[in-house]
Amino acid sequence: MDDIILSLYARGQSIEDIRHQLRQLYGVEVSQGAISAITDRIWPEILEWQQRPLASFYPILYLDAIHYQVREDGKVVSKAVYTTFGISVDGERDVLGLYLGESEGARQWGLILEDIQRRGVEDVLFFCVDGLTGLKGVIEKVFPSSIVQRCIVHMIRSSTRFVSQKDIKKVCVDLRKIYTASDRQQAAIALEAFGIHWDNKYKEIRPKWEANWQELMAFMDYSQNIRRMIYTTNPVEALHRIMRKVTKTKGAWVNDKGLLKLSYLSLMNNKKSWKKKTFNWTPIQRELIEHFGNRYEKYL
Repeated sequence: MDDIILSLYARGQSIEDIRHQLRQLYGVEVSQGAISAITDRIWPEILEWQQRPLASFYPILYLDAIHYQVREDGKVVSKAVYTTFGISVDGERDVLGLYLGESEGARQWGLILEDIQRRGVEDVLFFCVDGLTGLKGVIEKVFPSSIVQRCIVHMIRSSTRFVSQKDIKKVCVDLRKIYTASDRQQAAIALEAFGIHWDNKYKEIRPKWEANWQELMAFMDYSQNIRRMIYTTNPVEALHRIMRKVTKTKGAWVNDKGLLKLSYLSLMNNKKSWKKKTFNWTPIQRELIEHFGNRYEKYL
């Protein structure tokens, strides 16, 4: 019965819904307190998972946060679940941790990076991130040798937010010429051409790309296989879609603990969809070894 209750809870069922289903299917009457106590038994497992030792090296880490409303001191406040999603030296995908904090900020990410370092992570080749202000700086403080790649998909969304519907397709086609260029020089030429075409109508777009050029173009130094792996934070966003699927019916959470419990259980209940080896990893690993040499090989 405990397993059934945990399974229903992990699928986003409320305590009252679980009570109703147990009554209807099994003729069993279970109190709200008993169901809460059963779901609380998972808490030591969560704490152990959060503190488990990590691998010393990750070629790629994706960082992103998902936002929720939580009741605190009699009012509803916005909080973020910070997710670190990594690819190991052997191409295995894994969630390094879920961290609950105030609305997403670079300082909180800095504390999280220090925590994964404390848990054993010595080196990361690439951090794939969104456009959060100050994030690149805190990454470089904790992992100074890492390369920070800003998500191209996020940048396109940000760039086209105020573009009119009649122009949106044409603008996206011209932006695509920038990030699919053969190298940085060709990308710069494509950006210049974009400006000539669109500066009069959308003067804010080109300066936005120029201001973040180094982080946006970091992936240009690598092969197409590696570019596909690091140009976007989509892998961790796919993870968040799993979490949203079971949390979308909730309003404001009663407390932090309930939010973390369901976030953890939703991921553990859907391991098949994310805990798997990266597709086509062997040639990608070969190219990483060629590019980074001993820095990569010493962790094999």
